This record gives sequence, C-alpha cells and structure tokens, in this order.
Amino acid sequence: MSIEKISWEYKGITLLQNVTKETLDVMPNFQIRDDDIVVASFPKTGTNWLLDIIGKILRAAGKTDSSTDSLIAPGLLEAKLPTATQPGYVTLADMPSPRLVVTHLPIQLAPNGISKPQNKVKILVPMRNPKDTAVSLFHFGKKILELMGMTDDVPWEEFAHNFTNGKVLYGPFEDHVLGWWQMRDDPHFLFLKYEDMKKDLLSAVKTIVAFLEFNLDEPTIKGIAEASTFTNMKADMDNSKLAERQMIARKGIIGDWKNMFTPDQSKAFDAWYEEKLAGTGIMFDFE
Repeated sequence: MSIEKISWEYKGITLLQNVTKETLDVMPNFQIRDDDIVVASFPKTGTNWLLDIIGKILRAAGKTDSSTDSLIAPGLLEAKLPTATQPGYVTLADMPSPRLVVTHLPIQLAPNGISKPQNKVKILVPMRNPKDTAVSLFHFGKKILELMGMTDDVPWEEFAHNFTNGKVLYGPFEDHVLGWWQMRDDPHFLFLKYEDMKKDLLSAVKTIVAFLEFNLDEPTIKGIAEASTFTNMKADMDNSKLAERQMIARKGIIGDWKNMFTPDQSKAFDAWYEEKLAGTGIMFDFE
C-alpha cells in the first residue's frame, strides 16, 4: 500500500483524500482576518515547531490563554482531520481571534487573503532543505498510513525518485517553495529557514516576535527560546491530546538525509536541485 492509494491530483498537485474539491473551490474566498497569524508551508519543513513557538509568544504577549493544541485543533485549513466532522476552514470560521491559520496549500490554491494579503495579516513561511524534507516526509507517510490501519511498502529508492518528480504530497516541492518565495519582499511575509532556527533559536524567536509586533522583554524571549528547543517541543507533542500531533516530531536534525541517501541518490538529487532552484535566491544548508 502506498500513499497514492489515499491521495488524488488537483491541477497537478497531489493531495490526500481528506482535501476535497468542494473545499478547494471555496478556498479563494475564505475570509482571512486582520489579526490572523498564518503559517504556510510545504509538509515537514518545521510547521509544528513554528506553531509551538508562536503559541508561546501569543500567551506571553497576553493575546490568548489557549494552549497550542487548542489553537491548532482545526488542523490544516484545507483538510478534514480523521477525528473531525468537518474541514479545518469550517471550524476556523467560528473561532475567536487571534487565530492560527495553517495550510500546506501552494500559493495558487490558497485563500486570496493569504496569496494577496492586505491590512495587517502576518504570514510566516518555514523552509527546509529538500533532502531532509524528503526523508522526513518519507517517514511521515508511513505514519499516516499506520494511523489509518494500512502499511506503506514503498521503498526509499522509489520515494526519492517520486520526490524529484513532484509525485509527493503537495508536490512538486520546487513549485511550492518558489510560489511562496515570490512574496519574499512583501512586508506581510516572514521566511524562516529550519536550519537557521536549529543553529540560533534565540535569534529566530526574536525575529518572530518583532515580525508579529509584540513587545516582549529579553528574559521572556529567552524563556520562550529555551522552552522551544526541538527536544522540549517533541516532548510536548508526544504528550499532546491530539493523535495527529503525537506522530509529527521525529529527529529534527540537520543532515539526517545522510542516513538514507546513497551517493548516487545524493548526486541525482543535487542535479535536480541545481536545475530547479539554482539562481532563485533560495539557499539551503544541508548539514
């Protein structure tokens, strides 16, 4: 059984079946509020780590008393969680502000309020080197099928080939990343590299706080950074009441791809990367 058995394709994008055409049809007109905080990302690029940090910042700034679990309970904007009765956007529409809006949609399928932002909405885009992203997505796909009572028998070699050919969830990776990257000069957007966050989390938290325009003192920011290390975040997620969150965090390291890629696979991936992303201004750290 492979992930293909529970996915479908829409305008060249591979999506799980819990993202329906009916939902995608209404996405452009989903109302984004002025005080929404949006995280728009390709899967397995640090989404939940970033959400955990934002949740801590919101609580420290006195903007909410809600736990991060509660803030992101609707799940992805476009999807219906296995435990839910309706898609995320329906639940979000009734939630009080400030809302955390999370999507893996490429820019061309996202709500107009995100792809063409106005007023004060804040949109954060985490990015991660594609080799580690591919490895993380490979393992995550197995967990998704396991959660559904199925087994994923697709070998790594086949998955790596599929990744560079765009045949993975929300792929092609390069189209997804470049679609959002075109917004890098728009002041509504903040782009964050997973590798930079791993190397200097305190600076990343300071950047996020400043972008969200919250006034937090230095000790508070340091406390958030210390509580938001990947190890601490993974412990929180492993103890989450949401089954979907319990299976998200794995290793969270830079360079884990070296444990999966053969030299030939790495060389092929490098050639694909050079062809698709060279000269775009996106620079990833691979170790």
